[in-house]
Amino acid sequence: MAPEKPEQRFEHELEIFRRESDEAVQHLYAYLTMHAVAGEHTSVPNLYNSDPLFWLTTLRALQTSVFIVLGRIFSLDSEHNLNVLLSVATDDQRIFSRDSLARRKSEIQNLDVAEYVRDAYEPTAADFRGLRRETKEWRRIYEKNYRAVRNQIFAHTEVSKADEVGALFSKTNVEELERMVTDLVLLHSRLQNLLQNGVKPDIVRTTSSVQELRKAKSRNTLQGRVTLDTERALLKAASA
Repeated sequence: MAPEKPEQRFEHELEIFRRESDEAVQHLYAYLTMHAVAGEHTSVPNLYNSDPLFWLTTLRALQTSVFIVLGRIFSLDSEHNLNVLLSVATDDQRIFSRDSLARRKSEIQNLDVAEYVRDAYEPTAADFRGLRRETKEWRRIYEKNYRAVRNQIFAHTEVSKADEVGALFSKTNVEELERMVTDLVLLHSRLQNLLQNGVKPDIVRTTSSVQELRKAKSRNTLQGRVTLDTERALLKAASA
């Protein structure tokens, strides 16, 4: 049963969104890294060929999961989706008031609550309109380029001929998909930071390219950690 109070319901929806956006990033970046590393280290294709059915199953499962979870995030028919999350946030913006923040922080021992919330940001209707514009644009892209792949290939076998499958996948774009899923994780972080710390939900994008993440070797983001962990695990397994 979903929580009845607006604040509790928002936290509930936000946690569901966190899990699903994280899952999209984890599975996409593991999938892409497995392909990228295999293209540069001959030992990795040899690893794949040593137990091909396992690795093909792994790749297929990762690819399927990305499209299925994006459907849950964007589908308006889903009980918990991005539109529901933002609707809960905008229906009662008192969730983000300084008074509400002070009440939440009052549970922390030895914290000067009055000082903590003194400069806390209280979002305006314009802030939420901006968030809705962002998510509306991503939903438009999802529905144009990815929904049919999800519905007709992964969720249901409506398309099976190679040329028809290829036609659907031709609308997708790796860089676009990387940016989409990392923006979703970033949206969670912005909303979480607004709720827990009173920080204005400005967007500051992080690196989303698998190749750039591999070069930077940075673990500061979820996509960075997934990429580096996947590469390290593959190279370790290939050299064993």
